[in-house]
Formats: sequence, C-alpha cells, structure tokens
Amino acid sequence: MSLVTQANGRVYRLSNALFVIDGPLFGYLSSSDNPGETALTAALPVGDYTSFLETGWVLERDDGGTFVPVQATLVSGNPALFTVHAGTTTALVYQFQTDGTIITVGEGQLDISIEVTEVGGVCTPFGAGCSGGEWCVPGEVAAGEPSCLAEGDIPVGGACDDPSRSCVLNALCGDVDGTGATCIELCPMGSLGSPCASGGICTDIGYTEFGICF
Repeated sequence: MSLVTQANGRVYRLSNALFVIDGPLFGYLSSSDNPGETALTAALPVGDYTSFLETGWVLERDDGGTFVPVQATLVSGNPALFTVHAGTTTALVYQFQTDGTIITVGEGQLDISIEVTEVGGVCTPFGAGCSGGEWCVPGEVAAGEPSCLAEGDIPVGGACDDPSRSCVLNALCGDVDGTGATCIELCPMGSLGSPCASGGICTDIGYTEFGICF
C-alpha cells in the first residue's frame, strides 16, 4: 500500500491512516509515525472485501523536505469495495480533494496507494501554490482563504503609504506601534519564537495562521 504520490510536481503523503479490512479475513492496515514509511502491505485470501478508512487520517505535502498537513476531503466511497484474485495485485483507490489538489489511495496482496489531483486557486500560506515572484498570503488577512500576492519593492520596515507600490515577499503593510504604516514581515506559526529573516523574532499576536516579526 503506497502512502506517497505526486501531483503537479508536488509530493503528498497520507499519514495517521487506519484501514479496516473486512471479508474472508478481517484485519487492519495502519500507518506509523515513521516519516520514511512509504507503503503498507497485507497478504489476503482470495475473495470480496471492503476497506473502511477511519477518521483521523492526515494528508501531508512535502514543502522543501518537510511534510506539512494540508486541508483535504475524502471524495471517494468509504468503505471501498475490492476483490482479491489468486496471484494478482488488486488496486484499491481512495480519492481526496485538497487545497490545490485530488488524492487516490491504492493496490492484492493488498496494496493501497494515493493519488492527488489539484483543483487550483488555493495555496498554502508561506508555502507552495503560487508562481514565481508571488507568495501565499494567509486567509486571515486575505478575505477568508489563502491567495497569491505579487512581490513588491518596499522592504520590511519601509513606509508603505504609496498605494501604487507593495511590500516584498512575506510582508504586508501595517501599523503595530502607532508610528505609521510600514511593511511588516509575517511568519508561519511553526516559526514562533524563531529569528526572522528581516530581524526580530516571530511573535504570536493572536492569529491562528501566522505571527509577525518584531
């Protein structure tokens, strides 16, 4: 059962997955916490089966060598029906739709693999999904859902009172201390307490998707 797949040049992995297999033989297939785990395998007697994916699974995307969770919805039937024939491998497929992509889990013996299909339009804040020269703005400051914003030329700390210009990557215009609007670097919540590229520390200011650097 392959737990890793690619879509649009991105690598996806299904983790924390528990499959309940029922048929001539009852059993479970579950993924582990091992980040290097790429497949699950079970040898099953010939016959008709169902496979039920329990809640709690997580779809992750490789963002520069680190797998990060993405929002995803199971869109294929659950339980899934499959038949194991003698001497063959049976394809079992689950499909998921995520913020930018569909995923298919599947193959007996029993192998289950995943396939991802992107639906476009949505990116991962500070991560993948935007073209060159753009960055993904968190949904909390982008009308409710993440969106791509073109890189500007105003550096972090620079005044941003000219509406015809915008801030550099990962920075937005704001006034945090009442001294006037400047470009402020945003940072992902996973970086809280860490130094920022522009200086300062990634600090929690009450949002769930990002902090700011100061």
